[in-house]
Amino acid sequence: MAQEVRVPRAEDRVPLKMFVKLSNPDTGSFELAQTLDISRHGARVLSKHPFDHNQQLLVRSIRSAFSSYARVAHCDLRPDGSFAIGLDIYRPAPDWSSPAVLAPSH
Repeated sequence: MAQEVRVPRAEDRVPLKMFVKLSNPDTGSFELAQTLDISRHGARVLSKHPFDHNQQLLVRSIRSAFSSYARVAHCDLRPDGSFAIGLDIYRPAPDWSSPAVLAPSH
C-alpha cells in the first residue's frame, strides 16, 4: 500500500461544528457528519465510516445552500472509533453558513 503524503495546508481552518451530508456519487450512499473545522478550500469532518484516500464525495451543508465535490485528503482513526476525514473542496466555499451559496458545479 502506498504511503499517504500530507501537503501543508495553504490556509488556516476555523473551528466550526455544523452538519454536512457526505454522499458517494458512485453508489448513492450517504452519511450525515459533523465538521470539526472548515476553511474556504477544505474541512475536517467526523465520520462513523472510513473513506479511501482520494475518494470523491459530494459535500452538502445542512445549514446552508453550500454544496461541492471534494476529495478525501486523509482518513484517520480516532480513539473513540470514529474517523477524522480531511476534505479538499473543489469549489471554494465563500461562506459555509450563508443561505445564498450556489449549488454544486459539475
